[in-house]
Amino acid sequence: MVSLDTVRARDGLADDASIARDLDRGLSLPTALYVDPDVLQLEHEKIFDRCWQYACHADALRQPGDYAVTQAGRTPIIVTRGNDGGLRGFVNACRHRLHPLATENGNGRTLQCPYHAWTYDLEGQLKAAPRSRREPGFDCSSITLAPVSVEAWDQWIFVNPDPRARPLSKLTAPIRELTDGLNADLENYRFSARYEYTMSCNWKVWAENALECYHCPTLHRSSFGKTYDVRPDQYDVRSWADTIWHSAPTKWVPTGIEPHTLRGFRFAFLYPGSFYAVDDYIGFIGSVYPTGPETCSAYVDMYTNPDGDPAIVEEWLAMWDQTLVEDKAATDLQQLGYRSGRIPHARLMLDSEAPLQAFLRRTWTALTS
Repeated sequence: MVSLDTVRARDGLADDASIARDLDRGLSLPTALYVDPDVLQLEHEKIFDRCWQYACHADALRQPGDYAVTQAGRTPIIVTRGNDGGLRGFVNACRHRLHPLATENGNGRTLQCPYHAWTYDLEGQLKAAPRSRREPGFDCSSITLAPVSVEAWDQWIFVNPDPRARPLSKLTAPIRELTDGLNADLENYRFSARYEYTMSCNWKVWAENALECYHCPTLHRSSFGKTYDVRPDQYDVRSWADTIWHSAPTKWVPTGIEPHTLRGFRFAFLYPGSFYAVDDYIGFIGSVYPTGPETCSAYVDMYTNPDGDPAIVEEWLAMWDQTLVEDKAATDLQQLGYRSGRIPHARLMLDSEAPLQAFLRRTWTALTS
């Protein structure tokens, strides 16, 4: 069985107290934790199997019988809207031989596995299995889908593989006052496109990049850094145990609109890898998740303001795609440094990268729990 002690012995890590002190003084996690396959296994067990992650927009689950498929870390999940109106989530694996019950969103009175036609109700109870009467002692009522936690956050549906997870509403309470306005604006935007990115870096490297804007004046000088005021006294960052907030005023619009009349950029992050944001023209929500020790993927669902100038909206979509492509290029190159094994830690700039420090502390707390 994988343990942190196994990783510590192999990679020469310091004791827990020393690593915690290093995080307090602005060092990163040991760089070995960004390349070791056993660390990824621990992160699945202690982070992605236990944390809330974005699943879908509530529109996918409006009507009784609606179901939506998603992934939380390594766990395939199906969320249903029952006939009683309740939301329920299950591991998307038939209890017969673990085939997925569905591979895309849909609507139905039941969930029927396409492999051998085992049929479940929307509450996860097995109702029928072909040839079950030929099996002595077979009892449908004793078989149910494995439950997971599911909860709505405004118009977004989140899932947690842990069926006994702490409620999302309590976890996110500190940031709700800020996200209430963000979500009220974003609720009126219309879905436009999904952007998908595959990175050759550890998932933490990509997430850490998303949590600081110290790089924005240089890496994004012709994209995000051109559009928003990213100076340290203008770019607001706040962090709590599991949530992080960014906001910045708009400084440039490609028309005669005065930037100071706009509401600007607002961004919320939920540990370990879900995020959403809005400005006056574009909104988005997405997630990053590991696909290997040194690879990850991210998807971003883009929404547009139907009242916005169409020319600006199109330019803003291109600006965001450029920004995310620039992030991919940078984080892919960063991974080379982590892989080298020559540098034990990165050094943070805490005045500008405090949310990154909060993210690292949260990760270390999870790994040592």
